[in-house]
Amino acid sequence: MAIRHIVVAAVLAAGGVASVGAGVSAAPIKVGTESFSLTSDINAQGGPVTASGVINDTGQDIVVSDTEDTFDFGANGQITVFHSPMRSRDHFNEKKCSFSLTEKGTYVFGNGTGEWTDYNGSGKYTVKGHAVNACNGTPVGTLTINASGPINHTTDDN
Repeated sequence: MAIRHIVVAAVLAAGGVASVGAGVSAAPIKVGTESFSLTSDINAQGGPVTASGVINDTGQDIVVSDTEDTFDFGANGQITVFHSPMRSRDHFNEKKCSFSLTEKGTYVFGNGTGEWTDYNGSGKYTVKGHAVNACNGTPVGTLTINASGPINHTTDDN
């Protein structure tokens, strides 16, 4: 299903990456919780992203691959996000030509610039999508992603 590839590409978050970002001599210190949210057209890759928690900002989710995104916060910097689905479920209603999907997974972020320099984190995400007109033509609907987890600040051991 082509939509599944779009969903995976649009998903913001994930795990499995051991080191994203921090300097060689850095020790992370948990400083709070960071949340990310994104709602976009089911057919779009990426879209507007909002960060809230230790750092509050709005920016753009730029899809790099099925497992990597860049959250670009303009002059305030950017982060790299790696994500991996753990569970997914979808339902297609042939009579109504509609579908819904849910995906849960993990993410890790780092490689920050600007206000995101020296921050990294990880957590869990949930994707929910709904669309109609899914039998012929282009489906019409939205995709919502919510992610949250601890954010760490790295400090030099020197």
